[in-house]
Amino acid sequence: MLLLVAGSSATAKTCPPPGETEDRCIELTADGTNEVSEVQISPGQPSTFVFDSDLRADGLTLEGRERFEVADPGKRTLTLVPSEEIRGEKPSKLRVCFADDAAPACATFRLIVHPAIGERQVRIFRNPRPVESVQADLKKSYEENARLRAENDRLRAERDRPDGLSGLFDSGMMDEKGIPCSKIDFILRPKAALSAGRVITCRAPGRMLVLVDLKAPDDAAPWTAQGAMLTGPKSKELKGSIWQPRPLLPDQPLTLYIEVQAEDVQTVGPFTLKLWEADGQRTLVIGNVSFPALAEGPGL
Repeated sequence: MLLLVAGSSATAKTCPPPGETEDRCIELTADGTNEVSEVQISPGQPSTFVFDSDLRADGLTLEGRERFEVADPGKRTLTLVPSEEIRGEKPSKLRVCFADDAAPACATFRLIVHPAIGERQVRIFRNPRPVESVQADLKKSYEENARLRAENDRLRAERDRPDGLSGLFDSGMMDEKGIPCSKIDFILRPKAALSAGRVITCRAPGRMLVLVDLKAPDDAAPWTAQGAMLTGPKSKELKGSIWQPRPLLPDQPLTLYIEVQAEDVQTVGPFTLKLWEADGQRTLVIGNVSFPALAEGPGL
């Protein structure tokens, strides 16, 4: 039975194991007619759907279509560009139907609005998944578990190191020259929800740090950062971890700390820093973020 399934699916297109590609991949099964896959979109950012089957020209249904630009729809591609009006809106649905008589006849996608990050390309395959693909996923899972175990061992080793300056020296992040930091001339994008008074960047082997002095407008509600993303040359994206001592209030400015692990990234820049809160209503985009170069290693 397994040989029969594998043989019949030998030429089928299937999603690669997780981690092998940056693009999103969705597989549709013949018995998954009522399945709804979630796709993350963002205002002003194009999201392209690439199908392995021809689409019906009259089979497209897009909820709230007036808030989208449907750019150059083709037989097997569909590009959606959400307008700025969609920011803060509830999720909408996209439904497409295929030109042939195969199952599933249609596919539905739930479009989730994110203030800063959208999935740029989503590939959709209708073929059943072969045994080889399942085995490849298991192999990837074993490899990922091994990587996580190694990361856990590294974190345990770091806990055994001293804190403070002693820990910085012992970890190799600082030598007798210290950690290079600099105050930068940043660019605050128009219509920013918050104001930034000072931006300082620091660089250590394997780490980058951004310190941002924030101030909220009068009568603004408390603001707490949920996510941070640095976008560099060639659209390289680096997710940052945030330390915010307390919510930002109109009469209480604070310094926000964003740290990024960057082992093999050229860190001179310039980068764009995006910050957003939990509900996505108020965002902050800071451009021209550059980092001091190290005497040795990444960032030269």
